Amino acid sequence: MLLFILIGYTGLSAQDSTFVTIKTGQSAKDVLTSSEIYHYPQFTNGKVFLRDGLKAGGKMNYNRLYGQMLFINPIGDTLALADEKNIKFIVIERDTFYYDEGYMRLMANNGVVKLTEKQIWVMADIRKIGTHNRPTTTVAVTSFSSYTNGQDAAKSKDLIMNEDILLRKETQYYFGDKYNLFVPANKKGLQQLFPKEHSSIDNYLKENKVNFNKKEDVEKLYQFLRQFH
Repeated sequence: MLLFILIGYTGLSAQDSTFVTIKTGQSAKDVLTSSEIYHYPQFTNGKVFLRDGLKAGGKMNYNRLYGQMLFINPIGDTLALADEKNIKFIVIERDTFYYDEGYMRLMANNGVVKLTEKQIWVMADIRKIGTHNRPTTTVAVTSFSSYTNGQDAAKSKDLIMNEDILLRKETQYYFGDKYNLFVPANKKGLQQLFPKEHSSIDNYLKENKVNFNKKEDVEKLYQFLRQFH
């Protein structure tokens, strides 16, 4: 059954075919390593710049499992940033993160167009115990954080599963403009971001086979988009 599930989902995520299973009685930390969950090896000094002009700093880290930006408060608790829609951007070491229905790390920026990536673990499948103690499969492509009902970030990683959960690691790419409007890396998104350049974009996509889930392809597309003003 598991082999069937893996085959079925490989085609949905060509950009990253990493799958893990959290079995009944296990927690996420029993299966995933710290480097698979967190972007940085340890919590690192960062600054949060808000849209209202305020800013704050502290030890921070991005959690891929829950799609949250975490920080350590003065008394040592690990918490998730709140009021995310008021975040203009976050700087941690040499990285810049933006928030738009999730945290995106800046990969490239020429002042006109930005290329970002969003890394997150999503649930590819849930296997519940049905009648007569037989496992039943429920397909559900969603974030792990929604499954855990938004529990406190420091505690939810220790949550013991009462069913088998199949996770898939995804890297999603987005393009943004100078106003920090971000769209998914696909044809529709590009047309939204560059409404006056439909013809040029269409010609590029016809002449180049672009896999919007492949890093090398979106990086080449970004180089093409840099010409627009």
